Amino acid sequence: MRKKILRISLIIGLFLFLFVFFKSGPVQIWEYIKKLTWQNFLILFVLRFFYYLLRTLNWKIIFEKYEPRVSFFQLFLARIAGDSISYITPSAQIGGEPVRAMMVSSLNTRKNFASVIVDKTIEVFTTIFFIIIGVAIALYRITMTRQYQFLFLAFLIAAIFFGILLFFRQKQGFIMGFINTLERMKIRFKFIAKNKLKIEEIDDHISDFYRNHRKRFLVVFLLYSFTFLFWTAEIYLALVFMNVDGINFLTSFLILTLGSLVILIPTIPASLGIYEATYGTIFVLLGLGADVGISLTLIRRILVFIWVGMGLLAILKNQKEISL
Repeated sequence: MRKKILRISLIIGLFLFLFVFFKSGPVQIWEYIKKLTWQNFLILFVLRFFYYLLRTLNWKIIFEKYEPRVSFFQLFLARIAGDSISYITPSAQIGGEPVRAMMVSSLNTRKNFASVIVDKTIEVFTTIFFIIIGVAIALYRITMTRQYQFLFLAFLIAAIFFGILLFFRQKQGFIMGFINTLERMKIRFKFIAKNKLKIEEIDDHISDFYRNHRKRFLVVFLLYSFTFLFWTAEIYLALVFMNVDGINFLTSFLILTLGSLVILIPTIPASLGIYEATYGTIFVLLGLGADVGISLTLIRRILVFIWVGMGLLAILKNQKEISL
């Protein structure tokens, strides 16, 4: 059943991608893409490398609280491996997190999972924080129809609510809280019942981080904020390389924050079609044209696929299973 749903979602995504691509104009899209020289592409690739280094550093700061002897290189490989799986699965960018935890060798795998959950939560929390800022700026600065205003306002309210819920749930036992909610809905899994004590231990490690390591939380939050702005700079530079007129850092910030809305929603693997449609709409709202948005998404997909390939190679090289 899952494979059937996956195939259907991929077909829908492919049709949506082709529709958006041809609707935006293949000739215009190619005109923008071919402006990017191989030197430009190499710069963007190096920037993406530093982007992964920053995200690994953030995780390491958390991980050192649990296991200080794990090397930065091992965490880096686990980071790109986990992101590779997250990218190719319809999981709102979280499907690869168990892979990330299992690829790290340490004395206590429950602590691995706790560090991954804390790291991902702070990353998502930071993203939501910037989405709220971006949507607020968009509502103030961009001329749009009432339908778009209502849509963005709804996203703003939902993001604030989800951010608050996510933060406080982490402090009170995030996993068991979710499991208890499922059980109240009469949804039970044998795996959960079998590993309940281990899951409770992971929850304890997560709660302990928020109770006793507030300074570390603040440091990681600030570093993820810097990472988000670094990512904005990558988008800005890519658009400069494409010779797009009317581009500045604030515009690039709005592109990233508004575009991040789709990343947080579980949809089609790699958000195929959804990603292009979202960016095309955002670029139209910004007065830049859908063809520019689609061109940017294609360039970024090429970069991502290179890193996905390296992440999958890291998984193949480290083929071992670590039990929960």
